[in-house]
Amino acid sequence: MRGDLAPIARRLAEEGRDALVARVISFSGVGGRRAGETLILSDDGQAHGSLLGDLGERALADSPLSPGAGALLLELVLEEGEARRAGLACGGTARVAVSELGAVPKEVWGALERGQAVALVSRIGQGGTLAVLDQPAERSRLVLGSLGDERLDETALGEATKGLRAGRESALLITEGPLAPAFFEVLVPSTTLYILGTGELVTALGAQARLLGWSVAAYEAYDSQMELSLQSLGPADALVVLLHDHDEATPALAAGLRAGCYVGALGSRHTQDGRRRRLAGEGLSEEELARLHGPVGLDLGARTPEETALCIAAEILSFRAGRPATSLSRSRGPING
Repeated sequence: MRGDLAPIARRLAEEGRDALVARVISFSGVGGRRAGETLILSDDGQAHGSLLGDLGERALADSPLSPGAGALLLELVLEEGEARRAGLACGGTARVAVSELGAVPKEVWGALERGQAVALVSRIGQGGTLAVLDQPAERSRLVLGSLGDERLDETALGEATKGLRAGRESALLITEGPLAPAFFEVLVPSTTLYILGTGELVTALGAQARLLGWSVAAYEAYDSQMELSLQSLGPADALVVLLHDHDEATPALAAGLRAGCYVGALGSRHTQDGRRRRLAGEGLSEEELARLHGPVGLDLGARTPEETALCIAAEILSFRAGRPATSLSRSRGPING
Protein backbone atom coordinates (compact mmCIF):
# COMPACT_ATOMS: atom_id res chain seq x y z
CA MET A 1 0.00 0.00 0.00
CA ARG A 2 1.18 3.52 -0.75
CA GLY A 3 2.47 5.19 2.40
CA ASP A 4 0.33 8.29 1.94
CA LEU A 5 -2.85 6.19 2.16
CA ALA A 6 -2.10 4.81 5.63
CA PRO A 7 -3.09 8.04 7.47
CA ILE A 8 -6.34 8.15 5.48
CA ALA A 9 -7.15 4.53 6.32
CA ARG A 10 -6.30 5.12 9.98
CA ARG A 11 -8.56 8.18 10.18
CA LEU A 12 -11.48 6.37 8.55
CA ALA A 13 -11.03 3.38 10.89
CA GLU A 14 -10.87 5.59 13.99
CA GLU A 15 -14.06 7.34 12.90
CA GLY A 16 -15.77 3.98 12.47
CA ARG A 17 -16.42 4.67 8.80
CA ASP A 18 -17.19 1.99 6.24
CA ALA A 19 -14.78 1.74 3.32
CA LEU A 20 -13.44 -0.71 0.78
CA VAL A 21 -9.72 -1.22 0.22
CA ALA A 22 -8.56 -2.62 -3.14
CA ARG A 23 -5.02 -3.73 -3.99
CA VAL A 24 -3.69 -5.10 -7.27
CA ILE A 25 -2.12 -8.53 -6.90
CA SER A 26 -0.90 -8.98 -10.45
CA PHE A 27 -1.08 -7.53 -13.97
CA SER A 28 -0.91 -9.03 -17.41
CA GLY A 29 -0.42 -6.37 -20.06
CA VAL A 30 -1.72 -2.93 -19.03
CA GLY A 31 1.47 -1.26 -20.23
CA GLY A 32 3.89 -2.72 -17.70
CA ARG A 33 2.28 -1.25 -14.58
CA ARG A 34 3.44 -2.68 -11.27
CA ALA A 35 1.37 -4.55 -8.68
CA GLY A 36 0.63 -2.75 -5.44
CA GLU A 37 -1.63 0.02 -6.73
CA THR A 38 -4.15 0.76 -4.01
CA LEU A 39 -7.53 2.46 -3.86
CA ILE A 40 -9.71 3.25 -0.84
CA LEU A 41 -13.38 4.02 -1.47
CA SER A 42 -15.11 5.46 1.60
CA ASP A 43 -18.81 5.25 2.41
CA ASP A 44 -19.41 8.77 1.10
CA GLY A 45 -18.16 7.76 -2.34
CA GLN A 46 -14.82 9.57 -2.01
CA ALA A 47 -11.87 7.78 -3.61
CA HIS A 48 -8.31 7.89 -2.24
CA GLY A 49 -5.35 6.61 -4.20
CA SER A 50 -5.31 5.23 -7.71
CA LEU A 51 -5.96 1.88 -9.33
CA LEU A 52 -6.06 1.39 -13.13
CA GLY A 53 -6.98 5.02 -13.71
CA ASP A 54 -10.71 5.51 -13.10
CA LEU A 55 -11.43 1.86 -13.96
CA GLY A 56 -10.56 0.74 -10.46
CA GLU A 57 -12.94 3.21 -8.87
CA ARG A 58 -15.79 2.04 -11.09
CA ALA A 59 -15.06 -1.63 -10.41
CA LEU A 60 -14.93 -0.99 -6.67
CA ALA A 61 -18.23 0.88 -6.69
CA ASP A 62 -19.87 -2.18 -8.26
CA SER A 63 -18.06 -4.65 -5.98
CA PRO A 64 -20.38 -7.37 -4.64
CA LEU A 65 -18.46 -7.71 -1.36
CA SER A 66 -20.96 -8.49 1.38
CA PRO A 67 -20.53 -7.50 5.06
CA GLY A 68 -18.43 -10.01 6.98
CA ALA A 69 -17.08 -11.70 3.86
CA GLY A 70 -13.54 -10.52 4.61
CA ALA A 71 -12.09 -10.25 1.12
CA LEU A 72 -12.97 -11.02 -2.46
CA LEU A 73 -10.94 -11.36 -5.65
CA LEU A 74 -11.85 -9.42 -8.80
CA GLU A 75 -10.61 -10.49 -12.22
CA LEU A 76 -10.70 -7.38 -14.40
CA VAL A 77 -10.38 -7.66 -18.17
CA LEU A 78 -9.45 -4.35 -19.77
CA GLU A 79 -10.26 -3.87 -23.44
CA GLU A 80 -7.77 -1.86 -25.50
CA GLY A 81 -10.03 1.13 -26.08
CA GLU A 82 -11.30 1.20 -22.49
CA ALA A 83 -7.76 1.03 -21.15
CA ARG A 84 -6.53 3.89 -23.32
CA ARG A 85 -9.47 6.09 -22.32
CA ALA A 86 -8.46 5.50 -18.70
CA GLY A 87 -4.91 6.65 -19.43
CA LEU A 88 -3.34 3.19 -19.56
CA ALA A 89 -0.78 2.24 -22.21
CA CYS A 90 -2.70 -0.83 -23.39
CA GLY A 91 -5.32 -3.40 -22.44
CA GLY A 92 -4.81 -6.50 -20.35
CA THR A 93 -6.01 -8.21 -17.20
CA ALA A 94 -5.63 -7.47 -13.51
CA ARG A 95 -6.29 -9.38 -10.32
CA VAL A 96 -7.58 -7.11 -7.58
CA ALA A 97 -8.15 -8.07 -3.95
CA VAL A 98 -10.92 -6.14 -2.20
CA SER A 99 -11.56 -6.10 1.55
CA GLU A 100 -13.59 -4.15 4.05
CA LEU A 101 -11.61 -1.54 5.96
CA GLY A 102 -13.14 -2.81 9.21
CA ALA A 103 -11.91 -6.34 8.54
CA VAL A 104 -8.31 -5.18 8.98
CA PRO A 105 -7.19 -4.47 12.58
CA LYS A 106 -7.03 -0.69 12.83
CA GLU A 107 -3.59 -0.83 14.45
CA VAL A 108 -2.24 -1.87 11.04
CA TRP A 109 -2.76 1.58 9.57
CA GLY A 110 -0.93 3.34 12.41
CA ALA A 111 1.96 0.89 12.08
CA LEU A 112 2.30 1.61 8.36
CA GLU A 113 2.13 5.32 9.07
CA ARG A 114 5.05 4.95 11.50
CA GLY A 115 7.09 3.07 8.91
CA GLN A 116 6.70 -0.46 10.33
CA ALA A 117 6.48 -3.53 8.12
CA VAL A 118 3.20 -5.47 8.22
CA ALA A 119 2.04 -8.85 6.90
CA LEU A 120 -1.66 -9.55 6.25
CA VAL A 121 -3.51 -12.79 5.53
CA SER A 122 -7.16 -12.37 4.49
CA ARG A 123 -9.44 -15.31 3.69
CA ILE A 124 -11.48 -14.77 0.55
CA GLY A 125 -15.23 -15.01 0.97
CA GLN A 126 -14.98 -16.53 4.46
CA GLY A 127 -14.16 -13.57 6.68
CA GLY A 128 -11.23 -13.05 8.98
CA THR A 129 -7.92 -11.23 8.65
CA LEU A 130 -4.74 -11.92 10.58
CA ALA A 131 -2.16 -9.15 10.79
CA VAL A 132 1.44 -9.43 11.98
CA LEU A 133 3.29 -6.22 12.84
CA ASP A 134 7.09 -6.17 12.82
CA GLN A 135 8.58 -4.76 16.05
CA PRO A 136 12.36 -4.91 15.57
CA ALA A 137 13.13 -2.79 18.63
CA GLU A 138 11.50 -5.44 20.85
CA ARG A 139 12.82 -8.31 18.70
CA SER A 140 9.23 -9.50 18.41
CA ARG A 141 6.13 -9.42 16.26
CA LEU A 142 2.62 -8.37 17.32
CA VAL A 143 -0.22 -10.61 16.12
CA LEU A 144 -3.65 -9.04 15.67
CA GLY A 145 -6.97 -10.37 14.39
CA SER A 146 -7.85 -13.94 13.53
CA LEU A 147 -8.96 -16.17 10.68
CA GLY A 148 -11.48 -17.77 13.03
CA ASP A 149 -9.56 -20.99 13.64
CA GLU A 150 -6.53 -21.53 15.87
CA ARG A 151 -4.81 -23.92 13.45
CA LEU A 152 -5.32 -21.55 10.52
CA ASP A 153 -3.95 -18.69 12.61
CA GLU A 154 -0.83 -20.72 13.37
CA THR A 155 -0.32 -21.50 9.67
CA ALA A 156 -0.91 -17.88 8.69
CA LEU A 157 1.54 -16.67 11.36
CA GLY A 158 4.22 -18.92 9.88
CA GLU A 159 3.68 -17.53 6.40
CA ALA A 160 3.62 -13.96 7.70
CA THR A 161 6.85 -14.45 9.65
CA LYS A 162 8.65 -15.79 6.57
CA GLY A 163 7.37 -12.86 4.52
CA LEU A 164 8.54 -10.28 7.05
CA ARG A 165 11.98 -11.89 7.29
CA ALA A 166 12.36 -11.56 3.51
CA GLY A 167 11.99 -7.81 3.98
CA ARG A 168 10.40 -7.21 0.58
CA GLU A 169 6.93 -5.99 -0.34
CA SER A 170 4.89 -8.74 -1.95
CA ALA A 171 1.34 -9.82 -2.71
CA LEU A 172 0.07 -13.21 -3.78
CA LEU A 173 -3.02 -15.36 -3.97
CA ILE A 174 -2.95 -18.57 -1.92
CA THR A 175 -4.80 -21.25 -3.93
CA GLU A 176 -3.63 -24.42 -2.17
CA GLY A 177 -3.33 -25.64 1.40
CA PRO A 178 -5.42 -25.03 4.52
CA LEU A 179 -5.48 -21.24 4.08
CA ALA A 180 -6.87 -21.32 0.53
CA PRO A 181 -8.39 -19.30 -0.85
CA ALA A 182 -6.67 -16.35 0.76
CA PHE A 183 -4.82 -13.16 -0.08
CA PHE A 184 -1.35 -12.73 1.46
CA GLU A 185 0.61 -9.50 1.38
CA VAL A 186 3.68 -8.02 3.00
CA LEU A 187 3.71 -4.24 3.23
CA VAL A 188 7.19 -2.77 3.68
CA PRO A 189 7.38 1.04 3.61
CA SER A 190 9.78 2.06 0.87
CA THR A 191 12.89 4.07 1.74
CA THR A 192 14.26 7.06 -0.10
CA LEU A 193 17.69 8.35 0.89
CA TYR A 194 17.99 12.10 0.31
CA ILE A 195 21.58 13.34 0.04
CA LEU A 196 22.69 16.99 0.02
CA GLY A 197 26.30 17.49 -1.03
CA THR A 198 28.98 16.75 -3.59
CA GLY A 199 32.02 14.52 -3.94
CA GLU A 200 32.99 10.86 -3.76
CA LEU A 201 30.96 10.19 -0.63
CA VAL A 202 27.74 11.06 -2.49
CA THR A 203 28.54 8.42 -5.10
CA ALA A 204 29.53 5.81 -2.50
CA LEU A 205 26.47 6.51 -0.35
CA GLY A 206 24.16 6.26 -3.34
CA ALA A 207 25.69 2.93 -4.35
CA GLN A 208 25.36 1.55 -0.81
CA ALA A 209 21.70 2.66 -0.61
CA ARG A 210 20.83 1.00 -3.92
CA LEU A 211 22.39 -2.26 -2.70
CA LEU A 212 19.80 -2.14 0.09
CA GLY A 213 16.98 -1.56 -2.37
CA TRP A 214 16.49 2.10 -1.41
CA SER A 215 15.70 4.91 -3.81
CA VAL A 216 18.20 7.77 -3.93
CA ALA A 217 17.61 11.49 -4.43
CA ALA A 218 20.86 13.47 -4.49
CA TYR A 219 21.15 17.26 -4.64
CA GLU A 220 24.27 19.37 -4.97
CA ALA A 221 22.59 22.42 -3.45
CA TYR A 222 19.50 23.20 -1.40
CA ASP A 223 17.17 24.71 -3.95
CA SER A 224 13.44 24.95 -4.63
CA GLN A 225 13.43 21.47 -6.16
CA MET A 226 14.91 19.89 -3.04
CA GLU A 227 12.66 21.94 -0.79
CA LEU A 228 9.63 20.56 -2.62
CA SER A 229 11.00 17.00 -2.59
CA LEU A 230 11.58 17.03 1.17
CA GLN A 231 7.88 17.69 1.73
CA SER A 232 7.39 13.97 0.96
CA LEU A 233 9.69 12.78 3.76
CA GLY A 234 8.24 9.90 5.79
CA PRO A 235 9.39 7.89 8.82
CA ALA A 236 11.00 5.20 6.61
CA ASP A 237 13.13 7.75 4.73
CA ALA A 238 16.56 9.17 5.55
CA LEU A 239 18.34 12.46 4.97
CA VAL A 240 22.12 12.89 4.98
CA VAL A 241 23.65 16.35 4.67
CA LEU A 242 27.30 16.48 3.60
CA LEU A 243 27.58 20.25 3.12
CA HIS A 244 29.21 22.45 5.76
CA ASP A 245 27.49 25.64 4.57
CA HIS A 246 24.97 26.42 7.33
CA ASP A 247 22.78 28.54 5.06
CA GLU A 248 22.12 25.53 2.84
CA ALA A 249 22.30 22.79 5.43
CA THR A 250 19.99 24.31 8.07
CA PRO A 251 16.69 24.33 6.11
CA ALA A 252 17.29 20.78 4.86
CA LEU A 253 18.10 19.48 8.34
CA ALA A 254 15.09 21.27 9.82
CA ALA A 255 12.76 19.63 7.29
CA GLY A 256 14.12 16.17 8.08
CA LEU A 257 13.98 16.59 11.85
CA ARG A 258 10.41 17.84 11.71
CA ALA A 259 9.43 14.85 9.57
CA GLY A 260 10.73 12.43 12.20
CA CYS A 261 12.94 10.41 9.85
CA TYR A 262 16.65 9.61 10.22
CA VAL A 263 18.75 12.77 9.79
CA GLY A 264 22.54 12.74 9.66
CA ALA A 265 25.11 15.48 9.05
CA LEU A 266 28.79 15.27 8.16
CA GLY A 267 31.28 17.46 9.99
CA SER A 268 33.36 17.95 13.12
CA ARG A 269 31.87 18.21 16.60
CA HIS A 270 32.49 21.94 16.49
CA THR A 271 30.52 22.14 13.23
CA GLN A 272 27.70 20.12 14.81
CA ASP A 273 27.45 22.56 17.71
CA GLY A 274 26.98 25.36 15.21
CA ARG A 275 24.33 23.35 13.36
CA ARG A 276 22.34 22.80 16.55
CA ARG A 277 22.46 26.49 17.49
CA ARG A 278 21.16 27.43 14.06
CA LEU A 279 18.41 24.80 14.19
CA ALA A 280 17.36 25.95 17.67
CA GLY A 281 17.09 29.45 16.22
CA GLU A 282 14.67 28.04 13.63
CA GLY A 283 12.37 26.92 16.45
CA LEU A 284 13.23 23.22 16.66
CA SER A 285 12.66 21.63 20.06
CA GLU A 286 15.27 19.90 22.20
CA GLU A 287 13.60 16.58 21.38
CA GLU A 288 13.92 17.23 17.65
CA LEU A 289 17.53 18.38 17.98
CA ALA A 290 18.38 15.20 19.91
CA ARG A 291 17.49 13.17 16.82
CA LEU A 292 20.26 14.77 14.74
CA HIS A 293 23.02 12.25 14.03
CA GLY A 294 26.06 14.44 13.79
CA PRO A 295 28.81 13.50 13.22
CA VAL A 296 26.99 11.04 10.98
CA GLY A 297 27.56 7.27 10.97
CA LEU A 298 28.68 4.51 13.30
CA ASP A 299 32.21 4.51 14.69
CA LEU A 300 33.60 1.55 12.72
CA GLY A 301 37.00 3.00 11.89
CA ALA A 302 36.09 4.01 8.34
CA ARG A 303 38.68 5.73 6.16
CA THR A 304 37.50 5.56 2.54
CA PRO A 305 34.26 7.00 1.10
CA GLU A 306 32.96 3.46 0.62
CA GLU A 307 33.66 2.51 4.24
CA THR A 308 32.08 5.76 5.45
CA ALA A 309 28.98 5.07 3.35
CA LEU A 310 28.69 1.65 5.00
CA CYS A 311 28.89 3.27 8.46
CA ILE A 312 26.14 5.73 7.56
CA ALA A 313 23.84 3.07 6.12
CA ALA A 314 24.38 0.89 9.19
CA GLU A 315 23.40 3.77 11.49
CA ILE A 316 20.23 4.37 9.44
CA LEU A 317 19.26 0.70 9.86
CA SER A 318 19.96 0.86 13.60
CA PHE A 319 17.85 4.01 13.96
CA ARG A 320 14.92 2.59 12.00
CA ALA A 321 14.95 -0.66 13.97
CA GLY A 322 15.19 1.15 17.30
CA ARG A 323 18.14 -1.02 18.32
CA PRO A 324 21.55 -0.06 19.67
CA ALA A 325 24.31 -0.91 17.21
CA THR A 326 26.02 -3.67 19.17
CA SER A 327 27.68 -6.93 18.18
CA LEU A 328 25.30 -9.87 17.77
CA SER A 329 27.62 -11.92 19.96
CA ARG A 330 26.83 -9.54 22.85
CA SER A 331 23.09 -9.25 22.30
CA ARG A 332 20.19 -11.54 23.14
CA GLY A 333 17.08 -12.64 21.32
CA PRO A 334 16.41 -13.43 17.64
CA ILE A 335 19.18 -12.22 15.33
CA ASN A 336 16.83 -11.49 12.42
CA GLY A 337 13.58 -10.59 14.15
